[in-house]
Order: sequence, then C-alpha cells, then structure tokens
Amino acid sequence: MMKSDIEISKFVYHKIKGSILERSVTGKLSDRGRPDKSDKEDIVISVLANEGCGQIQRAYVNVNVYVRDQWNSRTKAWEKHTLRIGELCDLCKFLFYIRKEEFHTVPKECSQKVMSTGVSFEDGHTEHFINNKLYIEINNE
Repeated sequence: MMKSDIEISKFVYHKIKGSILERSVTGKLSDRGRPDKSDKEDIVISVLANEGCGQIQRAYVNVNVYVRDQWNSRTKAWEKHTLRIGELCDLCKFLFYIRKEEFHTVPKECSQKVMSTGVSFEDGHTEHFINNKLYIEINNE
C-alpha cells in the first residue's frame, strides 16, 4: 500500500528524534513547519514529492537545519557560522548516510547544500540553513 506524505514525514521524523543531531541543536525538530519567528537551530522536515504506483514508490524529502549567523565585531557584520554549520553537516551525514533500514526503504541518494535563508531578523541577524535532500525508494510489497 502506498505511503502518504504524512507517513513518510513521520518516518523521517522518528529517524531524527532522539538522535545526536536533534540533541545538538538549540531549537525544535518539526514535520509541520518551522516555529514562527524562531531564531534557534531548528530541524524542519518536508516532503517535496511522493510519486509512483504499484510496488515501487519514490519520495524526495527535505530536512533543513537552520543555523543563526555569527556576529563579527571586527567587520561589524553578520557572517555565516561556518564552524557550527560544519559540525551540524557532519551529524546530518552520519544520520542520513548510515541509517538505511526499516520502512521497506532503500535510500538511494542524499545531497547536502548550505544556503542563506534570505531572512533578516529584528535584531539584524541573518541565518543559513543546511539543506539535506533525501531520495527514498519504498518497496510496497
């Protein structure tokens, strides 16, 4: 039986729940969108595509990890917090590349990019996010 977006999102949520990645961020893990006006390190899951019929189902899932930029007092500007982004990228890689069991899935690919959110907050800070794009094949035998 084909899995719904909600089932796929919950599957990814439970893979992250309790992991070192979730325990390492300052914010929340969510499969329902980012908390309003959050300036924390949130993890947000969203299903981009869920297609296929019959035995093989394909899903593309985004897992975005938001990281607040760092204030540089020398240049008086907000800058990408490369050290923190690097730490969280490593935790994402470990989580998404190593765990390949359950849900009758075969994760085929995972790509990772760091991008700016394009959002400026009230205190002037900016942020970037780590975009983990997962491709999951589900065998619906």
